[in-house]
Amino acid sequence: MENSLTGTLFALAAYCVATSVTPGPNNMILAASGATFGVRRTVPNLLGILVGFGSLLLLAGIGGEALMRALPVLEPILKYAGVTYMLYLSWKIGTAGRPEAGSRDRPLTFIQAAAFQFINPKGLAMALSVHAIYRMPQLGDWGSIVTVTAMFLVVGMPWTLVWVLFGQAVGKWLHDDRRLRLFNGALGLATAASALLLLI
Repeated sequence: MENSLTGTLFALAAYCVATSVTPGPNNMILAASGATFGVRRTVPNLLGILVGFGSLLLLAGIGGEALMRALPVLEPILKYAGVTYMLYLSWKIGTAGRPEAGSRDRPLTFIQAAAFQFINPKGLAMALSVHAIYRMPQLGDWGSIVTVTAMFLVVGMPWTLVWVLFGQAVGKWLHDDRRLRLFNGALGLATAASALLLLI
């Protein structure tokens, strides 16, 4: 029984790292923000993702799957709302240049990043499936829900910082505004492509 639990925890940890470090909407947004605004100004965005996705995971574990089964119309509504917002973000990312002094351009706020998690199709799919895949009956329902959520926040989410640091490093290398716009344009296209792939 204990070996089974240990194996599940290791598998869950590997899944958390893999899904957190691979490209996705959140990571594309963080990389572009790191390149354009730097790490310090991107911190609220990063914390918003952390709190928003953690809240989504808890709610999904408590009753999100049952709610989706009871109201199946919610799934396409959330999916298309998420894809629409991702396409808007991809345009914002793709057209972003280096902000000038006094510019109104700014990264996503804590609230915006947290709220986005609830319409992020990739995040929704992960949150609704992970509790079923890595359920740990040895810990009881609540123990399993809390463990899955904590594992994502402690093991997985810190890897998203890699994307912010990557963006900042590239931003420092891209002293030329034209190169920065090309970089942001590529990230914008990648974000749009990931949004459209979610519709397939």
